Amino acid sequence: MLEIANWIQTYFNQSPDAIFLFKNDDLLVSNQPAQRLVSVLKLDTNYLLQLGKNAWSQLSNDDCASCLIKKRLKGATIPLTFHQATGHPLHFSMIYRPLDEKESVYALTLENREQQQRLSQIEEQRLLNKYVTEAHEKERQKISQDLHDSVAQGIYAAIMGIQRLASVPNDNRQQVQNISTAIEKQLYATLKEIKGLALDIRPSVLDNFGLVAAIKGLAQRLQASTGITINVIALTAADKLATSIQNVLYRITQEAINNAIKHAHSTEINIIITNHNNYLQLEVLDNGHGFDVRQQNGFNGHSLGLMNMNERVKAYNGAFTIKSKINKGTAVTVKFPYNNIGKDMVRENV
Repeated sequence: MLEIANWIQTYFNQSPDAIFLFKNDDLLVSNQPAQRLVSVLKLDTNYLLQLGKNAWSQLSNDDCASCLIKKRLKGATIPLTFHQATGHPLHFSMIYRPLDEKESVYALTLENREQQQRLSQIEEQRLLNKYVTEAHEKERQKISQDLHDSVAQGIYAAIMGIQRLASVPNDNRQQVQNISTAIEKQLYATLKEIKGLALDIRPSVLDNFGLVAAIKGLAQRLQASTGITINVIALTAADKLATSIQNVLYRITQEAINNAIKHAHSTEINIIITNHNNYLQLEVLDNGHGFDVRQQNGFNGHSLGLMNMNERVKAYNGAFTIKSKINKGTAVTVKFPYNNIGKDMVRENV
């Protein structure tokens, strides 16, 4: 039992929160973080106890709702701010808990809110890394599948053609010519598939000519392959944006258009790039079926794409919003800080 008591005492002192135990309004015991706070901030522990009692007593009036609430609560929480000589305020949540009201034993716990926020940020970052990793894995899976289904099959067909060519008698020139032509067509088709994959992964026009030109090229390719009308309206060249942000905006546009084609069955998509006093705005609007945004908070293939877009934007201090209504289409909006924007106005139907 003594060893267990020592372990409890060690845990009590190593707790990151300041803990005070009172009996009959007198401080019974406090852990090391609590002692340091009292020493550094010159805290009046009786005053803290009185604050806790007052907050707890406010829950004990006679109306039934408060009685029910108090029966379910184990304590009262009060936000506190302490000012140091250095001028940096310390923010805490003080939790008052009656441990034994008959014996007048109470506990006060001071939790550092800044520390809690840091822990929350770490957890959010962990989840973000998880979602981004899964999104990247999904992209790799798609590339792998495309390579297998198109490029590998095309090369295999060309190899089979070459093997057939080797077995043709030398005097049968017409058959040799026919097989050679078929192999050439197959290799050109495979080359086209490889170029298409390269464009999907990263278009060279994005590096050479910038965001607007890359989005126009993307819109032209997708309109040609799907028959869906895709309009690009650019009210800024966006050439002053950092390369990393241009990459994000291109990926957002690509993902939003693909969603509109695959999920919304849109007949028209509008991409609008505009500048404002302090930010650049990208909008991708479609006239598709729309969806209930709240239902996409769960984890599924579609929500993973939306989450990936959101986290890409947040990573560079941008703002991401998505609005959608059933049978009224979807609007994806992204904003990034962007000062001194050149107002080059270009509108194209592609």
